[in-house]
Amino acid sequence: MTLFKKIIALENTAENVGFKWEKAEQIMTQIHSECAEITVHLQNPTQDLAEANLQEEIGDLLHAVFSLCVFCKLSPHETLEKALLKFERRLKAVKQIANEQKLATLKGHEFNELMAIWEQAKKRVG
Repeated sequence: MTLFKKIIALENTAENVGFKWEKAEQIMTQIHSECAEITVHLQNPTQDLAEANLQEEIGDLLHAVFSLCVFCKLSPHETLEKALLKFERRLKAVKQIANEQKLATLKGHEFNELMAIWEQAKKRVG
């Protein structure tokens, strides 16, 4: 069973036993909560088991996001696939823009410069 099929099965099992989300806003609250927990872990990276704890929290975030997909009757697999294809198009455009600006690499550039190029790429390819 793929992980995407497993999340759908688990969400359906939870719903069948009455443990279910009532509205999307509840899932969004959970997503925000998981983001806050990740932020805490990122701000305190020297604690014992920091990597394992961070991975667990990121996993919880992914689970919540995929739960939102299932709740909204969207395929988690298709949703992620479309997001990756969009990122791939935009990354290709970023590389083209960098090339047009005679930049061999974007390494070492300020974050705001990178975001300006990213915004150009978004406008270029959607």
